[in-house]
Amino acid sequence: MATGTTQINNDTILNVAQLLKENVGSKRNYDLTLDSLPLDETVVASNITARLKLTRIAHGILVTGSLAGEARLECVRCLEEFDTDFSGEVEAEFRPTIDVSSGVPVVIEEDDDDSFEIDEGHHMDLGEMLRQVSILTLPIRPVCGDDCPGFVSEFRGGDEPPSEEAGDERLAVLEQLLDDSREER
Repeated sequence: MATGTTQINNDTILNVAQLLKENVGSKRNYDLTLDSLPLDETVVASNITARLKLTRIAHGILVTGSLAGEARLECVRCLEEFDTDFSGEVEAEFRPTIDVSSGVPVVIEEDDDDSFEIDEGHHMDLGEMLRQVSILTLPIRPVCGDDCPGFVSEFRGGDEPPSEEAGDERLAVLEQLLDDSREER
């Protein structure tokens, strides 16, 4: 049963064959750092650090710990990009696809959709788990700051924005319908 912490830099794949051979309750500790991690087509997290504990459980490995990093997001108010820090807790279960002792494929029950797989070479890829946790910790409506002015547009025909009393000219037809229905009463 190892008690030291292993450092991992810019890699998300761990060989866990030895841990799978050990008794339930055996543990491994990892400090992981990644320069970048794509979260989706447009968002990339950077400067990611994770403190992870891998624990051998009856049907696989339980990963717990914490994650922190930075992501470049677009502000929903002003549409400018800004960097924001994020952090979250990690808890995920990984199940082997091949039994480490016999080499026989392991049948994974259908209701185990929430667990990740350990491949046939007993490699556990933490990348997807880290990606999912990172996305869940990001704000749904990112705002660059409390003092964000919001969307600033150029107004046609002058420097002043149209008054609120003038209304939106695109809705003039609807306003006319409302006026007509009031007159009929």
